[in-house]
Amino acid sequence: MAEIAIPSIGVAMTEALLVKWLKEPGDEVAAAEPVAEIETDKATMDLESPVAGRLGSHLVEPGAIVPVGTVIVRVAAEGEDSVGPAAAGAAPSDPEPVASPPPSLLTATLSEPGTAEARTPHARSPRARRLAKERAAAPGAGRFRELIATKVAESWREIPHFAVTREVDAEPMLAALNTLRAAGGEPTPTFTDLLLRALASALRECGSGESHVGLAVATPQGVVIPVVRDVLALDAPSLAQARGEAVERARAGRLSQEDLETTPLSTLSNLGAFGIDHFTGIIALGQTSLLTVGRAVPRVVADGDRTLSVRTTFHATLNVDHRSVDGAEAARLLVAFAEAAEGMGGAF
Repeated sequence: MAEIAIPSIGVAMTEALLVKWLKEPGDEVAAAEPVAEIETDKATMDLESPVAGRLGSHLVEPGAIVPVGTVIVRVAAEGEDSVGPAAAGAAPSDPEPVASPPPSLLTATLSEPGTAEARTPHARSPRARRLAKERAAAPGAGRFRELIATKVAESWREIPHFAVTREVDAEPMLAALNTLRAAGGEPTPTFTDLLLRALASALRECGSGESHVGLAVATPQGVVIPVVRDVLALDAPSLAQARGEAVERARAGRLSQEDLETTPLSTLSNLGAFGIDHFTGIIALGQTSLLTVGRAVPRVVADGDRTLSVRTTFHATLNVDHRSVDGAEAARLLVAFAEAAEGMGGAF
């Protein structure tokens, strides 16, 4: 007998929304075949059957907020007794009782306040079922944004944020970008690709053994953070492709298993294209920092001999979790980023 449960994907995930069932009780399913669709604060994903067999009774209704580890259905493999109503003359078995977690933002939103439905995410009143159905049919109704809001509020409440800012000379990066584009590689690198590489380089210099970087992507439902893996191991076209694929996954609401299972130390958020000079942000749960970058524009700067000149610069702000990163460490990381950006060659 195989069980399908809500997986623990990422350190910050505690629950998921069961959007809909893709298979009905008694259906034959193949190994790795999707049987249900769930939604976390990061993305929508399918839950697959671990074995080939017959699907049992649904233990959770669509629209329920389900804690991580909760079994939502069982699958009878070949040779085992059926676990669902498809067995001739058999009645559906009662699901095992599951301890109810504290109410979440979504539980309170989708349930009648003050009732058992508000306390137990698996029980649904007719009104709650109707609301859940309406939300599932209308992705823009705020269901996904509410999940994100829950995590953002938790991050701001739990993480003591601290920020350091520095102006960075963008002209070496722009020159490198022109050189890379002239080389004709496909896809064409962008300024964001060079920012990702500079951040990955800084993280490596400051002791990180990995070069995975999160990338904040704006979607109609809210900010989603896919992961660009092994940034320092990629050449310019490969990095541009990996970044483009990450953005596509985020906008489609279909992050990969690696996105959901990988928690990078830091995320890049670039609002320069929106005309923003500098800003701070909220660190993702499980990460230790967030680099926010503003637009690169010509500005008057003073050289070492106090000579004024016009250079293209941008402001970079490193937001850190002060529990694990102190001011001096944050300063070293931001300086390492600036040096990597300002020392970038024409190719990598």
